[in-house]
Amino acid sequence: MRRSPPPASATSAEPALDQGADALRLIREIARQRGFDTHAARLLVDTTSARLWLASGVPLADVLTMLEVLHRFELSPQAARVHAMDVVCAVQQAAADNAEHESIHHHKELRHAAA
Repeated sequence: MRRSPPPASATSAEPALDQGADALRLIREIARQRGFDTHAARLLVDTTSARLWLASGVPLADVLTMLEVLHRFELSPQAARVHAMDVVCAVQQAAADNAEHESIHHHKELRHAAA
């Protein structure tokens, strides 16, 4: 029998999702915290989920479908598709920015390394 993961805060969304926490329940828990509304909590959980799924090799089309289905009862089909596309684009942009930053940082280290 699988135990339920402990309640998650905004900073622990990734470990909670990685341990199998229910995304909709996690969104509600985060939204109850001070300073988070439902939209911000949804973005946090969806972005974290999409990043984990893509990093584990889930195809892009499947990530979009999972995000759409996750919100099928709270958003219209078109709004769910737009939300899913926004989340995936943000995750891909963040990954590209991180890769570029790492490349620049590595280049500077090599240039300033002692000979």
